[in-house]
Amino acid sequence: MHEPVAYDSVGSVCVRVPNWVGDVVMATPALRALRGHFPGAHITVVVRRRVEPVLRGAPWFDDQIVYSPDDGSSAREFLRCTGELRRRRCELGLLLPNSFSSALMFRLGRVRRRVGYARDRRAFLLTDAAPRPSEGGRFKPTYMVDYYLALCEGLGVPAARRETELPFDETDAARAGDILRSQGLTPGRDLVLMHPGAGFGPSKRWPSERFSRLAELLQDEGDCQVALIAGPAERSTVSAIINGSRAPIIDLSECGIDLHLLKCVVGRSALLVTTDSGPRHYGVALDVPTVCVMGPTNPGYSTSDRENDHVVRLDIECSPCQRKVCPRDHRCMTDITAETVLAACRRALSVPDRKGADDQAG
Repeated sequence: MHEPVAYDSVGSVCVRVPNWVGDVVMATPALRALRGHFPGAHITVVVRRRVEPVLRGAPWFDDQIVYSPDDGSSAREFLRCTGELRRRRCELGLLLPNSFSSALMFRLGRVRRRVGYARDRRAFLLTDAAPRPSEGGRFKPTYMVDYYLALCEGLGVPAARRETELPFDETDAARAGDILRSQGLTPGRDLVLMHPGAGFGPSKRWPSERFSRLAELLQDEGDCQVALIAGPAERSTVSAIINGSRAPIIDLSECGIDLHLLKCVVGRSALLVTTDSGPRHYGVALDVPTVCVMGPTNPGYSTSDRENDHVVRLDIECSPCQRKVCPRDHRCMTDITAETVLAACRRALSVPDRKGADDQAG
């Protein structure tokens, strides 16, 4: 347990937010708790450029340092950010990523009190090094929302709410609506979004032909529009899904929807079907019925207790393995059928399940 920090005793706070889209979403309750506990403090977030749009429009911080190590010299960019931190003279720093480099940045940035987990051999760089949650001498898979909030609670920063959230305004929603109409989507008809990508690695991917078949099954169920959201690296996957389905599928992967406007698109959808990736957490945060097809990852890290958060996974002997690439036959994903996922979609939408399939198969 760290020494509690009084709400009026700190004038400047900095937070190193996570590097992955889903983790940033799961960090929003911690950011909200800090803002609530330190209403008069100047709060700065240090955020990777690729995930900066996730927090755009959020009311929980006053400014940000955008960290872009992939745009050129990573060493020069690292030193630029440490200089930015020095100029802010931060009294308290919260490190949400577990990396050595994030702790080194805050130490060189002269952040006076540095709070984070004792991971990646970085404890000596922290003033407050918290042990990773464990059980029976082994690391305990912990929902990342609670993992981040535990650092806040150890400082006496209460978490009134655990729900994730993603703010956007009416102007953003109108822009997103214009884009959707330009792509042929009809206002008023149910929109089903599918996200086939997985930045973590290929082991998280569900076969393209299953997405193709699921689109057919969903459109056979009722009058819905099916659209794909994906990043630039998933172009071949998007093409394979569209070309492999007899159902009309709208491609939203190259029409100007960034990670900020994606909030608005997901927020107006009736259903989201996705791999265990960033957009899944958009759906959960925006209270959209969300079905996640999960294979190699441990659901304990990413699954909430919210009613709209549904997981389809197989209980097999080698899962969860947490590997980026499957060394075997990848059956944790390939054995999940489109019909099984359709049954989960029915449950997510509170439609009676005619087939009686369960989310947890095995």
